[in-house]
Parts: sequence; C-alpha cells; structure tokens
Amino acid sequence: MTFDQTEDEIQAHIDGPVQAAWEWLQAVVDDRDFETAWALTAPELQRARARAWLERELSPASEADTERAVEQLMQETAPEPLRSRFAAAELNAYVESFGHMDTDQMGAGSRPRVIGPDAELVVLAQLGQERKVFTEPTLVSGLTFLMHLVHGRWLVADPDYRR
Repeated sequence: MTFDQTEDEIQAHIDGPVQAAWEWLQAVVDDRDFETAWALTAPELQRARARAWLERELSPASEADTERAVEQLMQETAPEPLRSRFAAAELNAYVESFGHMDTDQMGAGSRPRVIGPDAELVVLAQLGQERKVFTEPTLVSGLTFLMHLVHGRWLVADPDYRR
C-alpha cells in the first residue's frame, strides 16, 4: 500500500468534502449556528432527523401531519415555536455528542475515502495544528463524516456521533 499523494490530490479532497464537513462542524461547535449547519446537511439526513425529533417530542399525530411537519422543518417554513424548538434540540444533541472539542486543534485526513458514487468519508481528527504524516495505519481520536455530493455541493449525510 502506498501513502504517496500529490499536492493536487490532497487539495482537491480538502477543497471539496473536507471543507464542507469542516464548515458544518464549526457551525455546530464554534458558532452554535443551526441554520448554517442545516444548510450543509443532506436532505436524507434532514428528513431522518426531523422525523425522529417529531416522533419523540410531539404527541401522537397522524402520518400526514407528521409528514407535513417534516417537510416544513426541511424547507424552513415550520411555524414557531416548532422550528426554534427543533433547532435548539438538534444543536444541543450535536454539541452534547461532540463534548468539549477544540476545533483549533483539529485537522483533516488528506486521503480521499471514496465509498460510492458521490460519497466520501471525511476524517477530522484532534491532532494539533502541525502537519503529520502517517506511513502506516494509526489510531487517532476524531470524527468521521459521510459526505454526499448533491447538486454540485458536498453535504454532511451521516455524522459519526460520539456517544
């Protein structure tokens, strides 16, 4: 197995899925900005998160009512206080699962991890600020994000929650 990469290969990965994962993580951890994170979340994950929250938090509702509320949350047209309650719950869940993470001490794995058409894994690791080169498999503490390319934009599809 070779670990050689050209600078162009590294930069393409960093400028693509890594940048989107990084922006999502900073929106959540550093800025506590739900709207930015939500805009960087793939529709299938938005749908799953909205449905899970609605089923957990709201009294029993018909399937049609639940689906309507899911669509409103996804399209950012849900009435208040539903939208703000959902946003606060989601943001708190992410922040709680990531713990006290210092994004200033994180870096990205440069090796593309293609897992399918328009899908890559991105690893953001707590390694400090200096560049590190691993020449053999190495265990590091970090987060793994499944990224999907949707309409030309890389979006977070399935964050790896630390529980």
